[in-house]
Amino acid sequence: MIGVGLNHNTHLVNRMKVTYQYRLEPESNQRIILSHWLRICRYWYNRQLGERFSWWENNRHAVNSCPIFVTSLPELLDRPNYYSQKLQLPLIKKDLSIVQWSGELLDLKSVDSTVLQDVCKRVDKAFERFLIGDSSGKRSGKPRFKTEASFRTITFATANNEWIKLIRKNWLYIRLPKLGMSKVL
Repeated sequence: MIGVGLNHNTHLVNRMKVTYQYRLEPESNQRIILSHWLRICRYWYNRQLGERFSWWENNRHAVNSCPIFVTSLPELLDRPNYYSQKLQLPLIKKDLSIVQWSGELLDLKSVDSTVLQDVCKRVDKAFERFLIGDSSGKRSGKPRFKTEASFRTITFATANNEWIKLIRKNWLYIRLPKLGMSKVL
């Protein structure tokens, strides 16, 4: 079974936000497609996180490492953020992406665009919690690169009531973009 989070039908009930999560029971061919989507999303997450870590390492310097008399400071690199990394998606989708360490070719066009945009949001939130912290100022640890075991969810942020179909008395089905109908437990 593969967990799929849907920001489905978010209501304000007594000023409380409600989000539904469904657990899919996909068919075997859908299971293969979803596994491939998870692989692509994990690659995209790790790639963005790597860009942010390289920015972090290249732009930070110890206080005592700067001499008193400096004629010019090195130029700071632009900080990657949610929007700058999301703007990379159309360019990356034009061609196959090569995973450097394995040589695997990934086609980002096969995954729904809103899913990849949500991955951008996940990276942004994780890195912001590392740099700035939460509302009380408490910083979390350095975000980790995701492995197959630690990246198991996909979020369809544009889900709505039309995606859900009740076909039989006790079975609920959901229509996912680029995947088709899948049984929900």
